[in-house]
Amino acid sequence: MAPEIIGWSFMKDRRTGRPVGPLTPVYKEDWPFEMPPRDQRLWRYVDLWKFEALLQASALYFRRADKLSDVGEGRLSKEGVRGTLRSQIAFNAAYNIASQSHAIDLAAHEITRGCMFINCWNIAETERTKMWAEYTTSEKSIVMSTTLDRLLRVVSVNHLLVSRVKYVDEDTPRAEFSHTTPFFYKDTCFSFENELRLVRPLMSGEQVLTNDERDFGKLIHVDVSRLIDRIVMHKHMPAETRDLVGTLVKTHCPGAELLLSAVEPNRHKTS
Repeated sequence: MAPEIIGWSFMKDRRTGRPVGPLTPVYKEDWPFEMPPRDQRLWRYVDLWKFEALLQASALYFRRADKLSDVGEGRLSKEGVRGTLRSQIAFNAAYNIASQSHAIDLAAHEITRGCMFINCWNIAETERTKMWAEYTTSEKSIVMSTTLDRLLRVVSVNHLLVSRVKYVDEDTPRAEFSHTTPFFYKDTCFSFENELRLVRPLMSGEQVLTNDERDFGKLIHVDVSRLIDRIVMHKHMPAETRDLVGTLVKTHCPGAELLLSAVEPNRHKTS
């Protein structure tokens, strides 16, 4: 196997899973998936009410892709760029796949966006000022921290896809090895997030109602006491709110370290 080839792609029989055509190369530069080391520290910045909801439900919240604030979530590459990866060119040639209407493919993929649920963590060794500013709305906010190992131990990885996000510009094609692959790309303007992403596809037998707010997200059960090992409170959190956070941590994750932020976050517009 050539050094730049990391695997093989093929069409398979849906019943048996066996290949029904030639194997085509998957080149390393086209593969979007990457996992940090198991001891990598992860952070999730939230307003206090979201932290309380997590503790009360003992569940992580996964937002539906088409309801996230970034309208580019999970999008296909633009016309003229899509399908130009070496791996995709080799696959299409081997199976004599001709180009189809980009507009039709976009419409079909929009349905897929409504069937993917996403949970995000920041990959970093320490807390980040910009993340405080971007993902919390007041001084009544916290960042909860864990490690990749802890996270993978408390979620059902059999039903989830987990990887770093790959940041690309609009002229860089996004791989489509499966219908889930595009959800591990984001635009380079979001690269400060350095995101570890958990994607939970809609499972067989499940359904969502497009405009029903109850279907805008999913709760995935976790053992919070095993997940969270560190809670950092906003530097300017009011004293009475600090007391509340202390009580919450003592009740729901007593083994977690409780700290006050060491950074000076940008002041929020609201309090």
